[in-house]
Amino acid sequence: INTSCSSGLVAAHQACQSLRAGDCDTAIAAAVNLMLTPHAWWGMSQAGMLSEDGRCRAFDRRANGLVPGEAVVAVVLKRLSRAQADGDPIHALIVGSGINYDGRTNGITAPNGAAQAELIGEVQARAKIDPGQIGYVVTHGTGTRLGDPVEINALDEVFGAKAPAPGYCALTSVKGAVGHAFAAAGLVNLVCAVQALTQRTIPPSLHCEERSDYIDWSRSAFEVNRERREWVSATPRVAAVSAFGMSGTNAHMLLREYEAPAVAEEGGPAYWLLAVSAKSGEALRERLADLATALRGRAWGAADVRSLGYTLLCGRQAFSHRCVVVAQDADDAIRLLECAAAG
Repeated sequence: INTSCSSGLVAAHQACQSLRAGDCDTAIAAAVNLMLTPHAWWGMSQAGMLSEDGRCRAFDRRANGLVPGEAVVAVVLKRLSRAQADGDPIHALIVGSGINYDGRTNGITAPNGAAQAELIGEVQARAKIDPGQIGYVVTHGTGTRLGDPVEINALDEVFGAKAPAPGYCALTSVKGAVGHAFAAAGLVNLVCAVQALTQRTIPPSLHCEERSDYIDWSRSAFEVNRERREWVSATPRVAAVSAFGMSGTNAHMLLREYEAPAVAEEGGPAYWLLAVSAKSGEALRERLADLATALRGRAWGAADVRSLGYTLLCGRQAFSHRCVVVAQDADDAIRLLECAAAG
């Protein structure tokens, strides 16, 4: 998929659509940007797009252009029910996404704020997410005097009257730290948002020291987060991610932190089933002794015992020398494993 700077996030959106439609049960969205020849640099320089001092100053009044960056990003996507059933690590939930097109503008460096606002509002409405629930926005934020205010004003048009208070929502641009990764930029933003959710921490937006005078910050729902800070929230955290093409295809996505369902512990399991194998008798005895030592080192709940038994039986290669222990509890399992290890 090639939609210029929004390519990666558009790919992730299309992957979500395929998963929801049942076209696939697992999707990988990936994007790459490598600067292997000087031609791209030359073209961007001729168009006046590059920062003269090599700093991307997103949302700063001294913003003077972008800084190219390289990136290779890949994310694995599944429906939540499938990921839970497969026992996958779940980092965040994509609760809504969408794309639209800028239409006619004044040039490749002149984004369409009305189109951006329309898309953001549509994604929120489909996801049934109120602006007040969103605590962090990873913006496209390329560091241009024109593009950054257009993006913030479009966000404010949507958040506007529904904002709990001025400056309540943090926003950052990744590009001050890693540069503009073009086709991969949207997925870089996505990874940034996921990390913020899992770490419950909002990173700083670098090189913003004098806030842009093209934005009325006193009335804006947003504040540029300029120092790393803890993300405190009484409700599940929600983040928004944007990626915009060069006056082309826009993409927007909403993410919510994943809260694993509590597993009720209903006493110990009825029995322990531990399967071990190895390539030789001597190696098998060593594995049995190692397992006995591991069991002695911690307390085991019912869910832990089921996971241990399942992993040993289904998640390990089966060799010709084998031993299976059926025990009543941890002490019984340790005794039987040590007896088996001793022959």
